[in-house]
Amino acid sequence: MTPQERLIATAEDQVGYLGKKTNAQLDDPKANPGGRWNKYARDLDALSDFYNGGKNGYDWCDVFVDWCLVQTFGRKLGQELLAQPDRSLGAGTGYSLGYYKARGQFFSSPRPGDQIFFGDANTTWHTGIVTAVKDGYVHTIEGNAGNPSAVRSCKYPLRYYKIKGYGRPDWSLAPNDNDKEDDDMTYYKTINDVPSYYKDAVQKAMSAGALNGTGNGELNVSEDLCRTLTVLDRLGKLDS
Repeated sequence: MTPQERLIATAEDQVGYLGKKTNAQLDDPKANPGGRWNKYARDLDALSDFYNGGKNGYDWCDVFVDWCLVQTFGRKLGQELLAQPDRSLGAGTGYSLGYYKARGQFFSSPRPGDQIFFGDANTTWHTGIVTAVKDGYVHTIEGNAGNPSAVRSCKYPLRYYKIKGYGRPDWSLAPNDNDKEDDDMTYYKTINDVPSYYKDAVQKAMSAGALNGTGNGELNVSEDLCRTLTVLDRLGKLDS
């Protein structure tokens, strides 16, 4: 898979997730619907200095895009692809657009994997991930879309007047899957090192005896395996 395909697969896996009315049941895609609380902001807030402050409970379309990049590529590379610094203002669509522009990575024509921005001459108010461009339409996956607020698949005519343009990650920074060397892979030494958005699935695998570590408290689990376990957990495959 190309880096763009990997990102799109991450986003597609989230379609149907509903924003929450309260800060509860954040990992259940359908529970507690009708608000702005969500697991994407929770996970990025847990990184402490990813944003300039806590973002859960607010509009989350841009947070969803950021989460997909970090979920797919890890924090360091995901943040670089987003063109964002530490403690960024990137939860706001206008600021995210500005980060791309500052690096010369903002375009008028879309490609799959781009970040699409909506607004007018004065304001930027919504964003998502481009999944395809075909038959005169740009297809997207967007967080905080529609009513009730959810992750949704959408499409727009290429000349839709509310599209401001497209931020394009520097994909040369992200290797294709078949180019990745094992030495470049991220490993987590102990369960405490595993990011919060993978931890539940990893703990389930440990409880089932599928992950035993080295016997001295070290786990040394790869991020790719954590990601696979998380997908299996969402499908209910790790439940006893």
